Amino acid sequence: MKAFVIILLVALVIVGGVFAWKAQHKPAPPPAQAAQPKPTQTLCVAVPMGIFLPFSKVEDLFKVQRPDVKIKMMIDTPEAMAEAVEKNKEKPDIFISPGGHELEVLRAKGYIDPKSEVAFGSYQLAIVVPKANPGKVKTLQDLLNPEVKIISISNPDLNAACYAARMSLQNLGIWDKLEKAGKFKVTGCCMSSYKWVLDGKAEANVQFLGCPMDEKAAVSEQSKVSFACKFPTDTYYVPRNAAGILKTTKQRALAEEFLQLLTAPDTIKMMYGSRLRNDQNVPAAAGPWGPEQEANPRAKGKAA
Repeated sequence: MKAFVIILLVALVIVGGVFAWKAQHKPAPPPAQAAQPKPTQTLCVAVPMGIFLPFSKVEDLFKVQRPDVKIKMMIDTPEAMAEAVEKNKEKPDIFISPGGHELEVLRAKGYIDPKSEVAFGSYQLAIVVPKANPGKVKTLQDLLNPEVKIISISNPDLNAACYAARMSLQNLGIWDKLEKAGKFKVTGCCMSSYKWVLDGKAEANVQFLGCPMDEKAAVSEQSKVSFACKFPTDTYYVPRNAAGILKTTKQRALAEEFLQLLTAPDTIKMMYGSRLRNDQNVPAAAGPWGPEQEANPRAKGKAA
């Protein structure tokens, strides 16, 4: 018994010593991580719905490059974004147009600095029809079929796809015939015109290839519509994503820095991997944008 007590006392002394040692030798705290700087600047970018996914990848890259900057996105249809630029007091610093024409409309009205305009990616035009194809559309000429009662479109004076489609159909000698027959129905924005064919209220609709069924429509909607035919690429200008800086921006240097990253060849290649369209296989490099790039390829032969 005495031996047990001695052993117990020794054990208590040892345990107590260990706790005392730990109390005096606390482990060093882990090195403090550098606090991320809070954003002190904001850059507002008008981003069309169809390129939100690839654009978000660029936003992530820019956050790494400039953690002090917050990217504020205006995400909508290109028509709604253009209208917001004209009507809203608060305007974006950068405007991106899918197809380029919306940007040119704003430039012509004095909102965009023409020296800042730059383009990337490319689109091809197509006709979308209901899956059953009641208008029996297989070619552009078939739009004249009596079964085609309504062709839903957006305003061709603003919407890039319909601006290009009008150019193409005029060059092919079809536009005036369709217009005379009263087949065109300007329904509003590109989403609205697409919904007309989706709901079976129109026999045909003009869109860029891959849009809206890739970016704008749910999988269930894809089974209701299909692409009937493409427009000949030599009958209209090459539509591209075009970006420009607004003259009202107070963040000019920051906007230029962002556009430089957005249009760098490596960035464009990355966006191609994130569903950015390049249907006309233009080089993975930024190009100029302006009236010359929107010129009618057949202007010398036929007026658009």
